[in-house]
Amino acid sequence: MIVDEVLRLLGTSEERAPDRTPLARIAAKGRDVVIISDLHVGGGMNAAGIFGGTENFFADTSLARMLRYVDGRIAEKGKRAGLLVINGDFVDFLRIVAVPATDDEFHAWEMALRSVGITDRPADLLRAGITATEKDVGLKTHDFKSIWKLDAAIRGHPALFAALAGWIHRNHTLLILKGNHDLEWHWKPVRDYLRVALAERLNLIRPRATPGACLKAVIGAVTFVDDACIIDEQVYVEHGHRYDRFSTVVGAPTWGKTGRELNIPFGSFFNRYLVNRLELIYPFLDNVRPRQNVLHILMRERFFLGVKVLLSYVPFTLKMIPKRYARFVLKPLFGYLLALGLPLVAVLALWGNRLLPLLSGSAMETPAPQGVWGVVLQYGSGVLKDTGVLFIGYVLSRLVAYFQLAEPDDLAEPAEKKMTDYPGCTLVTFGHTHNPEQRRIGDRWYINSGTWIPIIESSSGALRADKTYALMYLEREEDGRLAVRPLQRWNDDAGRIEELVIVERK
Repeated sequence: MIVDEVLRLLGTSEERAPDRTPLARIAAKGRDVVIISDLHVGGGMNAAGIFGGTENFFADTSLARMLRYVDGRIAEKGKRAGLLVINGDFVDFLRIVAVPATDDEFHAWEMALRSVGITDRPADLLRAGITATEKDVGLKTHDFKSIWKLDAAIRGHPALFAALAGWIHRNHTLLILKGNHDLEWHWKPVRDYLRVALAERLNLIRPRATPGACLKAVIGAVTFVDDACIIDEQVYVEHGHRYDRFSTVVGAPTWGKTGRELNIPFGSFFNRYLVNRLELIYPFLDNVRPRQNVLHILMRERFFLGVKVLLSYVPFTLKMIPKRYARFVLKPLFGYLLALGLPLVAVLALWGNRLLPLLSGSAMETPAPQGVWGVVLQYGSGVLKDTGVLFIGYVLSRLVAYFQLAEPDDLAEPAEKKMTDYPGCTLVTFGHTHNPEQRRIGDRWYINSGTWIPIIESSSGALRADKTYALMYLEREEDGRLAVRPLQRWNDDAGRIEELVIVERK
């Protein structure tokens, strides 16, 4: 496609959209609505067919089949189209850690930037601009660096983005909200690059259409929302990270005098510099639920690695965390120091009777055990010592878990406030927690849309299939309003949408 035509079309891509307002008003125009969240699409599969340790999304073809199912269901009712809502954390920019290394990769990056009008970044300049830290933990959050990450996700998940292009081909629309893992949608060039990529895939489905016509179709079908939206004055949609103090952004969306980097929250620094490294050793570690058991598992399985993580927390925070997040650091830091200090005191108390003779040089004078009972007592003290070490390790991990960074498991309280703020909404929905839940308050609903990534139950070590592939399928009633029903899930084996079983726990 001619570059000038692309830029002309992209220049109009957000003129009609209310997506830069705090609350966007979205008209579904009679469409059925499907809401999902928390796909966490990362760098995907490499040329050898292997996923990186930080990848969490493996449901490309499953989601494609779900969209085909919805398309068929809409067609059966004689309706024209549907609206797919991805409520935050669609692309997990934080977990894409690969950086370009070869001449071909830098050239491809330059071409990707040129496709959205960024022409001042030749390959040589891109290569020189990558720092040593970025080579270790991934690129920063500038718009042109975020485009590299998005392109990596698209290349690593071809079936997913082909399915989204197919969804648009069948005259459906797509609504994307920002989450705390894809704050990069703030940049218009990043949004535009997704539009261009989808248009290229749409052109493969419509070979007789011009590239310009395909891009125009995508621009008309894809809308981004910065914060929250209300669909048809009936459904309130927000990702929910703003009610998690470790995942909410303090201040403006960007920082610094130039405003060229995103202002990412404290929890994102924690993921970028620490969790990503751990997941290269233990994939899915961040998917463990309950989340407070993560460090306990690490301490149990790799004790010295767990200690290393704890001891590296202080220099990690001092080096990486911006001053604007200092107040978020102080409380967890105190918890970690407390967690280290108490077991240390216990260890000294437990072994004090052995340490003191060693320090005084009288260890050799300790009398040897006499008789059977002496041997039993000696053996028993060894067992108690070993048990004490295990107990101390357990206490250490539980104290750390108590003070660790974790998002809230329940967003019902802010949901009830939104019901008060917007009394016309029959449904308030969040994502973020990965914990599917629903509550009925009178004739209104709060539903959390869960996630599409694997969830590991730490108590059983089991993969919780009942907590994945969650969705809301809101069909139209005869009066034109959206019918709100309990949370559902895509059963990929059966090829249908069915009710998701939720068990209440006290």
